[in-house]
Amino acid sequence: MKKIGFIGLGNMGAKMVTHLLKANYEVIGYDVNEEFMDRLIPKGLKKASDLNDISKIANIIITMLPNGTIVEEVFDSIADNLKPGTLFTDCSTIDVDKARELHNKCNNKDLLSLDAPVSGGVGGAEDGTLTFMVGGKADAYNVMLPLFEVMGKKSLLCGSSGSGQATKACNNMLLATTMIGVGEAFNLGSNLGLDPDKLFEILSTSTGSCWAINSYCPIKGVGPKSPADNGFKPGFAVDLMYKDLSIALKAIESTGTPACFGKKAHENFKKMVDEKKGSLDFSAITVFNKQSNFK
Repeated sequence: MKKIGFIGLGNMGAKMVTHLLKANYEVIGYDVNEEFMDRLIPKGLKKASDLNDISKIANIIITMLPNGTIVEEVFDSIADNLKPGTLFTDCSTIDVDKARELHNKCNNKDLLSLDAPVSGGVGGAEDGTLTFMVGGKADAYNVMLPLFEVMGKKSLLCGSSGSGQATKACNNMLLATTMIGVGEAFNLGSNLGLDPDKLFEILSTSTGSCWAINSYCPIKGVGPKSPADNGFKPGFAVDLMYKDLSIALKAIESTGTPACFGKKAHENFKKMVDEKKGSLDFSAITVFNKQSNFK
């Protein structure tokens, strides 16, 4: 029987756990914020008193944590208590090298391991429509697949260790650059006197069509409802996009990959963070660039 230990019950983790509990999985959870655990107890969560509680009970460990350093610290604190064959699945977004280090540590302990970052944000976590980009071995993926299917709409084994994080870096670099491009197109249209609704109608059905227009249009009152209609209250915050672009930038530099747009996107979002705009939704980059002379 699968006994799941879930570590990190914040905006994403709590919603992912809720789907597991609805599917009648046994979940023991831990978060440094005790209130986050308490909120899930009425839904069926078993509250861990500390990380050792989880490591002694669970045969599948899932982490959803802010960064790679914390993920590594958590793993190191529980590794000696994990039984051989336990599956360690990290759904956090961390850099590729750190993910591979964790896989090696798991292998040395006779543990199964996956890096499985997600796309879809808080809304996807709540709706159970996340996409999991997975790195690791097929046997570990097959163990985890039923859980991915409960928490999301799609998962794909992208390759060996670190491949999930590598795929996430590529995806979010593309997302950032397309969102900047969408904003520039609407800003240009505005300066040329175009009606934004009519511009949306064309862009969303022509060669300029993309997710940043069709599903997440950053212009208030245009297209499907998005954070732009709610003061850019975040679904995916600027701080998180900047973190992900920093991961992508590290990969760009370590591989010597030409990526002028990726680097420029990193500069754009760094400027937003520096100007204390990190709590806004990342699509606010469209308004930020319109109001600044940033090039």
